[in-house]
Amino acid sequence: TNSKYFSMAKIYISGKITGLDNFRSVFLSAENSLSKQGFTVINPCNLPEYHDKTWKSYMKEDLKALKECEYIFMLNNWTDSKGAKVEHWFAKRYGKKIIYQP
Repeated sequence: TNSKYFSMAKIYISGKITGLDNFRSVFLSAENSLSKQGFTVINPCNLPEYHDKTWKSYMKEDLKALKECEYIFMLNNWTDSKGAKVEHWFAKRYGKKIIYQP
């Protein structure tokens, strides 16, 4: 297993949230899987929401969290999400290692 290699590396989960009823379980499943691989996982569903709950405010919070990570994990549905596309661009721009859900 690669868990030694990834140990303590921070990874941010990115994918579609808006319009999905089951997004929390999708993100939680990815979080559990990545944790087992030794990552410290940042799940945007668990970030504090001390803001006005607009899309822009969520994105600002999410990008702040992503900035602290070495990796980003792109869920299969990320291309259906305006926010995940922004996070993907941000990750590329700032040299994050990108892992795509198999």
